[in-house]
Amino acid sequence: MSRTFFIGSLLLLIASCAPKPPGPAPSSTAAPKTMSPAWINRQPADDNYWYGVGTADIKTSEDPRQAARQRALSEIAEQLKVTVESQLTDVMEATNMDYKEYSRSIIETRVEASLDYAEISDSYKDKRRQYVLAKLDKRQYFANLERKKKDAEKVAGDLIIRSMAGVSAAAFTNLTLALETVSPYLDLAPQMEYPAGSGQMENISPVISKILREYNNRIQVRFDPVSLQTIPLINDDKRITVKVVDEETGQSLASIWLKVSFNDASNHDLILTKDDGSTLYQMKRIMSAAGSYALAFFVDYESMLSDKARSLVRMVPRKFPVTVVLAAPKIMFAETITNLGDQVPNSPIVGSIKRCFEDNYSATFVDNEADADMLLSLHVSTLEHTERISDIYPYFVHASGSLSLVNATTGQEILNAIIAEEKGADFNSIEKAGINALKKLARELDLDLCK
Repeated sequence: MSRTFFIGSLLLLIASCAPKPPGPAPSSTAAPKTMSPAWINRQPADDNYWYGVGTADIKTSEDPRQAARQRALSEIAEQLKVTVESQLTDVMEATNMDYKEYSRSIIETRVEASLDYAEISDSYKDKRRQYVLAKLDKRQYFANLERKKKDAEKVAGDLIIRSMAGVSAAAFTNLTLALETVSPYLDLAPQMEYPAGSGQMENISPVISKILREYNNRIQVRFDPVSLQTIPLINDDKRITVKVVDEETGQSLASIWLKVSFNDASNHDLILTKDDGSTLYQMKRIMSAAGSYALAFFVDYESMLSDKARSLVRMVPRKFPVTVVLAAPKIMFAETITNLGDQVPNSPIVGSIKRCFEDNYSATFVDNEADADMLLSLHVSTLEHTERISDIYPYFVHASGSLSLVNATTGQEILNAIIAEEKGADFNSIEKAGINALKKLARELDLDLCK
């Protein structure tokens, strides 16, 4: 065997034992699978941001990305809400003030302003849903809030300083404006130097409350006369001169709204003091029984302060009474009662009307006009309603009338009322049907002044 043949055989052996090169990769059109972000299943958390994750169905949402964004922002808003409520609770405990009625407006204002700074951090979409990750920078949020709070503190502090010049309508206005200025930041305990020049910082809302209560206690209402006498039902044009002053300084107080209530009734009159602190109150007709009553005057803080101010500071105005003595009215009663044209003596309706005035106004009845405070006139008559068809049908008669009450001194009409029509019936007598109508009229008598 030649050397050349041996070498050739060896090379063939080596070539046959060598590994074969890999073939071409199989062709494929499938895209590589994308991994979903971790925040879809677990909301991120760190000290620097508030995060919100929103999701929306691709098929059912008109704008899935926008819908998901809104839900992500709503999650951030809920976290802001928790933060505000927690801070409000802390401030309320520290100041012994009730901010609960402010909570909602603070949260709404805070959320609206803060979400302008929120940004979309990431988004993801699969075959079914759109996901959005939003975040709000806490440092930016608090820095912006602190800047706005300081501006509010400056404005409110200036208003409070102005209000401390003394009790006045302007002082109440300034204190209201001061409170409304800092109200969006009550959870952050806005402060001012108080007293001025003391170097001592105090929460602004308790300062406002303190001044309002002090001014309320200094307001005094004076009267001329301090008591008066009148008669129920009669409007005798009696007037009371009212003067409002600062009890501490004696200064007259202009533009102060006062409520006036009779015997603690729920309805009130409103009067406003003039530049010299005075005003006139004209007595109205009083619909009460004889006796001694109080006509109370007090500051109307619904007119002097805003709703927000009154919700924060529960003002209890001082009441200043004027004694009103109601004398029992003397009434002369004249009645004309006819049944089908004939006079009817001793009709029960006379007794019903007398009881009305006796029970409601302590009235007494006199026979002479010279002794009377009021003149009462009653006119009642009956009329056949329809002609009787036959003996099997009853007679029908209707009764109606009118009542008038006149001031015996002035001739001024106090009351002019129509007495509602009533029907009476009887099978045997038309006259008895008329009497029955009069009896029913007496039973069903319904006069406003008798209620």
